[in-house]
Amino acid sequence: MRVSDIMNTRVFTIPPTTILQEAAAIFDRNRIDGALVVDGSGHLIGLITKSHLIKAQAKNQMDQQVDAVMTTSVFTLRDTVSLSELQRPNRVFSYSVFPVVDSENRPIGIISRTDLVKYLSEKSLRLAEEMQAVLNAIYNGVIVTDAEGIVTMFNRAAENLTGQNAVNVIGRLVDDVMPNTGLRRVLELGAPELNQKQNLGNCQILTNRSPILKNNKIAGAVAIFQDITQLSAVAAELEEVKSLKSTLESALESFFENIVIVDKKGYIKMMNSSYGDYLGLDQHDVVGKHVTEVIDNTRMHIVAATGKAEVAEVQRIRDKDCVVTRIPIIKDGEVIGAVGKSLFKDLKDLKAMARQMNTLQHQLEYYKEELRKVQGGKFTFDSIVGKSEKMEWLKTVAVKAAKGNSTVLVLGESGTGKELFAHAIHNASGRLHGPLIKVNCAAVPENLLESELFGYDEGAFTGARRGGKPGKFELANGGSIFLDEIGDMTLAMQAKLLRVLQEKEIERVGGTKPVKVDVRVIAATNRDLEGMIERGDFRQDLYYRLNIISLQIPPLRERKEDIPLLSSTLLKKINNQTPHWVEGVSPEAMEILMEYSWPGNVRELENILERAVNLMDEEALITPDNLPPVLKKQHKNKDVDEGGKHLAGIMGDTEKQAIYRALEAAGGNKSKAAQILGIHRSGFYQKLKKYGLSV
Repeated sequence: MRVSDIMNTRVFTIPPTTILQEAAAIFDRNRIDGALVVDGSGHLIGLITKSHLIKAQAKNQMDQQVDAVMTTSVFTLRDTVSLSELQRPNRVFSYSVFPVVDSENRPIGIISRTDLVKYLSEKSLRLAEEMQAVLNAIYNGVIVTDAEGIVTMFNRAAENLTGQNAVNVIGRLVDDVMPNTGLRRVLELGAPELNQKQNLGNCQILTNRSPILKNNKIAGAVAIFQDITQLSAVAAELEEVKSLKSTLESALESFFENIVIVDKKGYIKMMNSSYGDYLGLDQHDVVGKHVTEVIDNTRMHIVAATGKAEVAEVQRIRDKDCVVTRIPIIKDGEVIGAVGKSLFKDLKDLKAMARQMNTLQHQLEYYKEELRKVQGGKFTFDSIVGKSEKMEWLKTVAVKAAKGNSTVLVLGESGTGKELFAHAIHNASGRLHGPLIKVNCAAVPENLLESELFGYDEGAFTGARRGGKPGKFELANGGSIFLDEIGDMTLAMQAKLLRVLQEKEIERVGGTKPVKVDVRVIAATNRDLEGMIERGDFRQDLYYRLNIISLQIPPLRERKEDIPLLSSTLLKKINNQTPHWVEGVSPEAMEILMEYSWPGNVRELENILERAVNLMDEEALITPDNLPPVLKKQHKNKDVDEGGKHLAGIMGDTEKQAIYRALEAAGGNKSKAAQILGIHRSGFYQKLKKYGLSV
């Protein structure tokens, strides 16, 4: 143990300019007997105790400063010092209190002499208990006496062999307990007596007696004895060894593989029947022969001589290529032989197994990929729809950012696709096969966010799961973590997150040990972080740590040229979720969509299209009538043509004429007419109904 293990970290410090009267009040208020005196830099310069105050009170000097009466000769300790070092002769025992300081002489703890005495007492008691436990675990009987022949130790085996209880033996003269132990003679002569036989009751024991020397003086004697009738047990063990040898031989015989054992010179000591049958020989007849006389192209004698194993080697035996392994047998650091095993009696068997392993490997890779799809990101950069100049540039930057491990901050209004970029960055990075863990910081209650992110240990709070629970950062180890709505995180949690980003380690709630994590952080928010910093709602140091690579996703109103492509892509997704199939958006409706300001961005566009599809009957295209009123309010009517007809009417007439011409070309066959127009048959029927055409 070290000083840091027993020191009290509750340390009271006061400056040297403190008036003694004020120091006394501090002592009384905090119920302490002393305090450490530190200078303006926090360095220890002295010690003041109640004794100093009492002496000052007796002399009516309580108006003096602490530095006038304090003890400046203070013996300090470092928290890394071993407690065992303090047991050596040292002036440490001349003091009643020992401040513990760091490398810059700043107090970090305190130890009293009582603490040291308690530790040393407990350690001595523990050592005595351990010594007694060791002696009681010894199979042989042990008797120990002091220099006067008084029994001081009598272990459990001695109790069993003598039939006497240690309580009744310890403290008595050894001759009164066991008259023929010979320990008195050892004490007088100081010479050991080894391998002495003597009778003990109805059995005979073998004993060793030795003097105990301390500073070249006889301090006692010890006798260790054993009932030699136990030798019969040894004989029984030998029989058991023989039985075990027979069992091992039977086990070798039961193996399907070919097995042979040779001695150090290469002579066969054992061969199982499987190998004998493979060679067409009786395995008993080959014992004693050199292995080269029995097995073709063998190297068993070489392995036995060199001690170098040969694993999975191809050997030609009886016109077949076999896969064999040769392992040296080592005993007490010396090679005494070798064992050979034929893993495959024919190389064809190995090739069949290789094919099977290859199949299993492909299956494993498939399941690993499926698991990656579940744990990893769902979207790639191909999933991000947009051909506008801003989106193309943004995707180019994001692809470059994905190649590194730096933190990425994704900014943008709600509904612009920040999470899509987070998924795409993860899937384009080297952490592709690691997990992508997603956390919405705004959705988790403030009092649960810390345990959600960093996990907790067992017993951290009431209701904590047994064994604790890993946090999101631990689950994301080796991969990425997406912290959405980072701007909604409290200042307290911001400080803890900053430490994780700096130290690359987390500490569970209720835990004491930091846990290293290898996680890439991708954060996102729709809030103005710089404005929050000015208001004091967001830490500036955390912002700089997050803002290493920043991606500002433009709102939909700034990239309206992407609306047609987005609409087409979203409709494909919506069509798979609804029973009604819509082919696209009419030009009139698209004009309205292009004019709208889109405060909800892409998410709002998807919702409006989904609403339109669900409210449509049999129409093939989304028209202005299918759009919500809020969009149509902003729509401005276009100038009509010279004949006063709107563009929609012109397009309707054109569409009618195209249908008539297609029906004429198809001879009235509606399916062929739909093929000519390049539209789906159901859409063709919808258009016939729309224009009231009946053919």
